[in-house]
Amino acid sequence: MRRMRYARTRLGLAAIVPALLATLAGPAQAERERGRWRGPEVHTEDRSSLAAPSSTTRDSQVSMEQAIDTVQRKTGGKVLDARRRDDAYRIKILTRRGEVRVVYVDARTGQLR
Repeated sequence: MRRMRYARTRLGLAAIVPALLATLAGPAQAERERGRWRGPEVHTEDRSSLAAPSSTTRDSQVSMEQAIDTVQRKTGGKVLDARRRDDAYRIKILTRRGEVRVVYVDARTGQLR
């Protein structure tokens, strides 16, 4: 008797959980498809101006947009946030597996750290 009750409960949960997830994800997916999703917020403020000027700060050869493109190509993730930190860009991404990662890109060479 207990086994049947347990089996019915598991079967009920197995049907309810996917339906609930689909209900919650539907509006967000619809907004993305309609083009209403704004995407990541990109901060272009340069905090290096607070420090003493150095040749590495002034000789930056990689723009933030190039750094973001590089990270998206190499990781396949979505950019959540991007900021300039001294001689590197700090880019926060959401991976395909749903993990949040932080990637640093050298502002002079464009290499990922």
